[in-house]
Amino acid sequence: MSTFTRRTKPIALALLAGTWLAATTVYGLDDGQQIGSIVGAGNFANGSTAYASQFQALNDIGASMARINMYPNYYYAGDAPTPERLDALMLQAYEYGITPMLLFEYYGSYAGQGTPLGGYAKWYDIGRDFAERFRPNGTWGQEQGIADWGITVYAAMNEPDVENLIPKADYHDALEGLADGIHSVDPALKAIPGGFARQNSHSDYTLRGYGPAIADLWNDGKLDGIDLHTYFDYQYAPMEGMYKFSAQSNFDAIKSVSGITADIHFYTSEFNYKKRGVTEEEAAKGFLTAFWDGVGVVKNDGHTSAARLVFPWSLFKSQAADPLYGLNTSLTPWTPTERGQTLERALAAAQGMSLVAADPKQSGEYVLEGAGKKMWVWQNRPYWTNHPGTTYTVTGIPPGALRLEVIGWDGVRQTLPLCGQTGYTVTGLEGNETYMIVAYEGPDSP
Repeated sequence: MSTFTRRTKPIALALLAGTWLAATTVYGLDDGQQIGSIVGAGNFANGSTAYASQFQALNDIGASMARINMYPNYYYAGDAPTPERLDALMLQAYEYGITPMLLFEYYGSYAGQGTPLGGYAKWYDIGRDFAERFRPNGTWGQEQGIADWGITVYAAMNEPDVENLIPKADYHDALEGLADGIHSVDPALKAIPGGFARQNSHSDYTLRGYGPAIADLWNDGKLDGIDLHTYFDYQYAPMEGMYKFSAQSNFDAIKSVSGITADIHFYTSEFNYKKRGVTEEEAAKGFLTAFWDGVGVVKNDGHTSAARLVFPWSLFKSQAADPLYGLNTSLTPWTPTERGQTLERALAAAQGMSLVAADPKQSGEYVLEGAGKKMWVWQNRPYWTNHPGTTYTVTGIPPGALRLEVIGWDGVRQTLPLCGQTGYTVTGLEGNETYMIVAYEGPDSP
């Protein structure tokens, strides 16, 4: 069982906070969408149903999504797509209340092993057949008597910029075929390329040329957004003393350098703060900043939410098996590391809430509302905020709030009673970390 306990009795709050936020209302995460609804993890591979523990772990932390990944022989065989191989896993996901996104795996090295990528027509068929079966109210849902639930996000070719073996023209044609096939079924479904890595690992904002190669597909609206894998590393991709490696900075740089003019959405199917050269506690401190970095990515106007999914890697691997990324010490029952507990705390604090304001490029602040509470998030790190320090002034406190709770990566730091104040200056804060400040009515927190 988790070491983190949720509590009850918050108040309904409705006002925006701070003068900079007055004109920066967020219309994102699909208006009013709750934070937990875009958080999830993977991988759930090749239609297997041996994932009860993983689905339960998602339920335990309050996450609602999962990445299903399929390899070529599982999604395409005998010159035809094979979507039925996913039927049983889809039912299991539905029973646990987890919404999947689907990743079609393909690496350039597969061509030398006798598995060619294929062209536009092949990927059109893949997109069409999987979308027809698994979209909300698709054939699978009709067969199961399940309405208004299914896969709405389809991705292909994870981290092509690592191997750099898929010819750019072939990559373009395959993704265009996938997108056109999906949209032939329902134009509202989303197609995206699989996650990229070079922007994070090598500050390569062309993604080894894959970005410019498919820029027209983003600009024409065929691809909904970009999936950026963001792994902070104390030495090679630091968040300490710079903003360069943030998800927001990478997102903006790739759009600029790769010629993406469309106001696309942001996805991250993998993020973490590596436990490399740091303690687990130091990694957990960075993990909280990384979480809100992904959740808070905004569009070109600087305040409209761009985030569509935010998945930590690896929720399902133990720290013993994966010292750099593992977020648990036991999967059954789910026993989180400090980073895993930090994720739980963030999701518990934000449970039932959605973004109402975001300013990652200047103040490094976000405001959330919902489920009878209000929260201010502050990225208190140099270059992540224009006012780093040891104090933070909360403004716009609703008059019915009885207390503020100051939450860091390791839990509640301060509990501050209120008596009708609309503003409060919190003191005694540490630098170089992220804070969540929540307003409640009663003595207990959710």
